[in-house]
Amino acid sequence: MAIFGTADQLYGYISELFEEIATLPEAQEALKSLTLSVRFNYTQPDCIMTLTAANGEYTITRGICEDVDPDVELTMTGDVAYKFWTGELNVMGAITTREIGVIGSLGKVMRLAPLIKTAVRYNSERKTGFNS
Repeated sequence: MAIFGTADQLYGYISELFEEIATLPEAQEALKSLTLSVRFNYTQPDCIMTLTAANGEYTITRGICEDVDPDVELTMTGDVAYKFWTGELNVMGAITTREIGVIGSLGKVMRLAPLIKTAVRYNSERKTGFNS
């Protein structure tokens, strides 16, 4: 059974995660040096989100953000997304096996590493996950 039953659940999980980690000093530091737009194309459930980071701030937009041309697009299932943000996934391995599809520069994807590490550490410390 899928971790997320609906697009609203997936969107809510990721939005809440970013709201919570954005208050952490290490996330604020990572955001200071990040100028990047990433479109996340999720399947099972179908959901599109765009993360735009610049000037120490970020926005997450649900659906296709027409006024943003993403630097990178990542495509994955909702279950892979959950593993991605909880640290249960070897991201480079998932890219190699195409569990995560990438359009754009891998170098730009790697700019997200400090933010991903912060999210993973936060999730493991809080010891709670998504409960459908």
